[in-house]
Amino acid sequence: MRLEPQFWDALAEMADRTNSTIGDICTIVAARTNSANLSSAVRVEVLAYFRTHLASLDRTRRRS
Repeated sequence: MRLEPQFWDALAEMADRTNSTIGDICTIVAARTNSANLSSAVRVEVLAYFRTHLASLDRTRRRS
């Protein structure tokens, strides 16, 4: 799978935050996707993960 270095970094951070491995995440993404392009599916998953995380932080800050 080919990803830009920034996506590998983000994927490693996701794995660390979720106590999983990059392989675990990729296996889950591959099982969920209808796309034949795993690289694209992983990019979308990384983006969705961090957008969700950021939205959660924003909600927490607004409550404070």
